[in-house]
Amino acid sequence: MGHVNHGKTSLIDCIKNTKLVDKEKGNITQNINAYYINNKYEKLTIIDTPGHSIFSDMRIIGINITDIIILIIAIDDGIMKETKEIINYSKKYNIPIIIVLNKIDKKEYINNIEKIKKKIYKYNIINNKLNKNNIFIKISTKLKIGIDKLIKNISLKKKKLKLKVNLNTITSGIILESKKDKKRGILTYLIIKKGILKTNDIILCNNKYGKIKAIFNDINKKINYALPSMPVKILGLKYISPSGNKFTIINNIKIVKKIIEYKNKNKNKIIKNNNNNYNINFFNNKKNKLNIIIKTNSYGSINTIDKIIKKNFNNIKIISSNIGDINKTDITLANISKSVIIAYNVKIENSIKKYIYIYKNKIYFFEIIHKIFNKLKKIIEKNNINKLNIKITGKAIIKNIFKLSKSKYIAGCKIINGYIKNNNSIKIIRNNKIICNSKIKSLKRFKKQINIAKKNTECGIIIKNFSKIKIGDIIESINN
Repeated sequence: MGHVNHGKTSLIDCIKNTKLVDKEKGNITQNINAYYINNKYEKLTIIDTPGHSIFSDMRIIGINITDIIILIIAIDDGIMKETKEIINYSKKYNIPIIIVLNKIDKKEYINNIEKIKKKIYKYNIINNKLNKNNIFIKISTKLKIGIDKLIKNISLKKKKLKLKVNLNTITSGIILESKKDKKRGILTYLIIKKGILKTNDIILCNNKYGKIKAIFNDINKKINYALPSMPVKILGLKYISPSGNKFTIINNIKIVKKIIEYKNKNKNKIIKNNNNNYNINFFNNKKNKLNIIIKTNSYGSINTIDKIIKKNFNNIKIISSNIGDINKTDITLANISKSVIIAYNVKIENSIKKYIYIYKNKIYFFEIIHKIFNKLKKIIEKNNINKLNIKITGKAIIKNIFKLSKSKYIAGCKIINGYIKNNNSIKIIRNNKIICNSKIKSLKRFKKQINIAKKNTECGIIIKNFSKIKIGDIIESINN
């Protein structure tokens, strides 16, 4: 784990003698990957997690699987936001950590090493019983220096932790990713936590089940069985399985069906169907909404794109999201719903290229996930989607901040223009920049709930899902 471009995938290339870095689009890891290593020191599975800030969900999945964190810090960059995030994970989940200081070939930054160490000590993550003097390993992935020492230290740490697995038990593990292969169908990537996974096993995941037709290791070689911690991909589940979900092997179809029936009866909410059928959301035709259809190569990518949109845009409606190449159904749906198609690492099926010309749909192709955000922003700005049917009804300035709980604050405000209503959509502006789009959760005056606050009056405002307010921030109220 580590910040983007600090050398995570390069380290795996050094250990496995591969060239994974050359295949990465935009020179960054955009998926969670797992690699099996069997060398003179140890048998290991290394999970490679993306370092970019938008992939925090994938890093959480990695944390839920791992036994030891290898935190990579490039000495020219030092400790970054994602570095701190990973240190906090280590503390929260009590996972042993080895800190790898990469890029020691850059002699001009050698003096940074001691500075980085001092900062790390302040986080109180060093357990002398487990780490002793082995917490910091200096390497250069460019010159392949220190790699053997790192592997030896991982092996020593494993022995001290007395990590063991149980083979004689019900097989279970974690889904890493699901992808659609043109020739083979749905490929499910997983890691076994305990037990033995075999061909013809019945796998149960996310209230869906299937019979394992084939197992492939990390170099795509067909195998008959897999042991704990081995990363494999399987054929057999006909449905997309969300990343991070647990799976279990139950080789009795009657029991499997009874489990699914019981779970379905006790569900308090509608189960979202994550299969190949389209999960179509009903949309409204408000002019200030941009309708989009998302097509990607993996479930994890859908999750990340969805997160980007929900975090940054309140004027985008996702009509459908699915994995696989763009097909006739996508084009028809885009035409009916007047949507643009966001295509991430997928192509267009040859048989439907003529329909694209007829419907003149807008399809945007991406290989680097964070470029989607920039493109959507440009589309919205170009079409003035933010400005259409939107009227600023009032403006308030934050004069005081009152703490209610650890994450809840009341903004003590004065209305300087117009009026503000309860449940209105709002923009929070700081230094002439919009820092948040949200809603008013509660509007009060002297502890009494009110529906409207007018010019030159004072009120207390609780903002929905946002607590990082500051005195002097401007709140602009927008008609809903």
